[in-house]
Amino acid sequence: MRFQRSIPWVVGALLIGRSAGLNAQETTTTQQVPDSSVQGYAPARPAAAPVARAAPANARAAIGAQLGFIDVLPARTPERIRAEQNAARSDLREAESELSYANDMKEQTKAMVEVKKQEVSTLDARRKLAEKSKQEAEKVALEAEKKDAERHKTFLERRVSLHEAEIDRAKAAKRLAQSAERGLELEMELTDRRRDRVSSGVNPAATRRQDTVILELEGKVLEAERRAAEAQKQVADKDVDIARRRLELHKAQVTAAGGS
Repeated sequence: MRFQRSIPWVVGALLIGRSAGLNAQETTTTQQVPDSSVQGYAPARPAAAPVARAAPANARAAIGAQLGFIDVLPARTPERIRAEQNAARSDLREAESELSYANDMKEQTKAMVEVKKQEVSTLDARRKLAEKSKQEAEKVALEAEKKDAERHKTFLERRVSLHEAEIDRAKAAKRLAQSAERGLELEMELTDRRRDRVSSGVNPAATRRQDTVILELEGKVLEAERRAAEAQKQVADKDVDIARRRLELHKAQVTAAGGS
């Protein structure tokens, strides 16, 4: 009796459950395939927020490419820049050492010139005395000694001239090393900023700030490279001058040694 009376309730529950299942299926189907004919309905767009935020940078890069814009200063690895920085510091130390040595040699040679000038003056006085006293043989000998001393003095004066040129060359080399070192420091900073620009992601404000700094740094590096190139040219000019003075010194030394 209990079983028969419970049948209608079971059947009713089953019918209600089936109806609810159908309604849920219809609702799900409606949500998955919306009717675009309903007034005011707009199809859902795929989420692409990150791409949309990156669009300004991409658009700027695309426009720059169309206009032919480039990084005027080609990018180099930090390792290569550091290697050149070490070389520039070494060149600076070498230039300072050469400058000190050339200054010392100049002072020593100038002292030798003064001694030789005094010798020439003494020989000339003795020659005049021999001439006055009619000592012809003594006069001839003193004239020969005087000429030899004058040739030696000329040689020493050529040495002073060479040392002065070496001083100028060392100063130019020092300026070159300093210019190169300064330019490389700026280039390393530029390299860091370029890396930061890439890692700034999709923040337009940060990217814009980085671009401004990068452009300014790039200009400073290029200016430093121009100054270094001019300093390099000055060093080359000094090398030419030194080569000329050394040739003159060689000729003076041959003459002082009694050559033709």
